[in-house]
Amino acid sequence: MGDLAKAVAKLEEETRGVRELRQIVERLDTEIAARMDEIETIGSALLELHGDLDNQIAEYDYMAVEQSLSSLRGLVDVEEVLPDIDAVLLLTALRDDTPVPDLSLPLSSFERDDVGEHPRLTQEDLDRAFEAALARADQRWEEIWGDHAWADAHERDSQRADDRAEARQEAIKDRAGRAGNHVMELVDHIGDTLWPDLVEAVEAGDRGRAVRVLAEACAAARETEPAYKLYEVNLSLQYESSPMSLGAMGEALSDFETWLGSPRAE
Repeated sequence: MGDLAKAVAKLEEETRGVRELRQIVERLDTEIAARMDEIETIGSALLELHGDLDNQIAEYDYMAVEQSLSSLRGLVDVEEVLPDIDAVLLLTALRDDTPVPDLSLPLSSFERDDVGEHPRLTQEDLDRAFEAALARADQRWEEIWGDHAWADAHERDSQRADDRAEARQEAIKDRAGRAGNHVMELVDHIGDTLWPDLVEAVEAGDRGRAVRVLAEACAAARETEPAYKLYEVNLSLQYESSPMSLGAMGEALSDFETWLGSPRAE
């Protein structure tokens, strides 16, 4: 083989090597993009759930709220998300010929509930606010009606009882509303704060930060379960106090209770 032929053969071999290398890089790019899309799609799904929950809570559709929160916990699943994060970081390191990140981390690290600063609320918090609202209502009543010239004590007591009952009902509704708002605050925290931060950390190649944010998101997602129970309990108290205050849902539940209590034909 002449020198020219050898040079051509060598050039063809180098070209083939470059082509194969380019194909490898393209495959890496495709896989990185696919894994990144999986992570970003979860963020979009969380935002969609936020909108659904907003409507469901406004309509007192507690069953739909429970289902939406269950879906949220399914999305924020460390066993699904962490492999995508690690795949993006590992493949990016291989493509860019940079040091491979340390991927060692026990899943138990994601089981702690004291990670991060997600919204928290207890029944005690709600009850304190409830009692404070009643106290403020009593104070306002005294300021408005305390010096009023009543026909007799019975008229005064009757008016005060009516106004107290109205204030109590409003406080009960507000207590349930606060529980519903707490659910929304948790969802906001995960979808609007944590997930964009997670995506940013992965794009920056910062695994430590990505893992910390994912752990916070998992802890906040777990918190939606007791948050729902809190919402359900206080919504039930609102229904017991005034079924029609729950709108169409209250009417439907009241009709169902009436049907259950009606005599059955033998």
